[in-house]
Amino acid sequence: LDEIRLGDPHRSDSLDDAHRATGKEWSNAVKPGYREDAGLLCQSDDDEQLIVTIPFRQLVNLTSLIIRGPADGTAPKKVKVFVNKPNLSFDNCGKKATETVSLTAEQATGEDKIELDFTQFQNVRVISIFVDDNQGGGDVTNVSKIIVNGHPVHTTNMSELKKC
Repeated sequence: LDEIRLGDPHRSDSLDDAHRATGKEWSNAVKPGYREDAGLLCQSDDDEQLIVTIPFRQLVNLTSLIIRGPADGTAPKKVKVFVNKPNLSFDNCGKKATETVSLTAEQATGEDKIELDFTQFQNVRVISIFVDDNQGGGDVTNVSKIIVNGHPVHTTNMSELKKC
């Protein structure tokens, strides 16, 4: 199967973020339309760390991510991705992640994909992304775009079944 951009597979009303500045929500980086505007950012609040939890409307198999920030040193550097951990917090994000990535400056500011280990990202109901630090080592991290690529898992909606 060819990889597809999952578009808006998540329930944007259920996006959960922690440690972000007021008015600088994750929807700015995740929601189609908003994420294409480089001026709309999700920004960390007290320090460089951020957490976003993205629930999907259906099970998905993920193949890659794009995580982008501005070229001013505030783009993410060390990123941990957790699968099916809807209650991730700063208290437990030190645990082993499904995947940990150290972004280069080029990856963090361009359109380069972060290839995911497909075997670890199957039947995903929710992903949690923990940004540990940024490219410049400062106290503020900015994320301008998050794109999730993969495939929906085709399942049967039991409520649509009819009795014989």
